[in-house]
Order: sequence, then structure tokens, then C-alpha cells
Amino acid sequence: MEVAGDVKCYHCGHVSGQVQGTRTDRLILHSFSPRPGYEGTPPRAGERIRCERCKGPVFLEDLQPVAQKEPIPMPTKSRRSRSKKQAA
Repeated sequence: MEVAGDVKCYHCGHVSGQVQGTRTDRLILHSFSPRPGYEGTPPRAGERIRCERCKGPVFLEDLQPVAQKEPIPMPTKSRRSRSKKQAA
């Protein structure tokens, strides 16, 4: 299940952005979206996310499921029956 949550600082309460990931036994992060006006350096793969303002430790707050887009079914071609053609 895909989830998204705010990245919030333990020390100063600043919200640096939002992360999105997959919820299994452990949360696997896929992307970090910085807040508007973010001035820090975005974290790279494998790096710990730190607070943009004070560089303190962060936690994820308000994890919410992300709405999955439903696949759009492809239209199928309708076949005409041959019995009408043969009867004419």
C-alpha cells in the first residue's frame, strides 16, 4: 500500500516536506517532496533525512494512504455475427 506523510522535526517542529513510500513490515521510502520554499539540500538515496532548519532528527507524521489510480480498461472490438451476412 502506498502512503504519504509529513517530515517533522523532533527538536523544533518544522515540517521540511513530505515523503511517499510503500507500507509493508517496514516503510520503504520512494520519494521526498520538499515544502514550497525549501532551502536545504534534498536527501539522496540512502541518506538520513534531517530537519531543513536545525538539522535535527525527524519523524513521519500523519501517514495517509495514497489514492491508487484505477487502470482504464481498453475498449474491445465488437464482432458482428456472420449468421446475418450469410442469411442475406
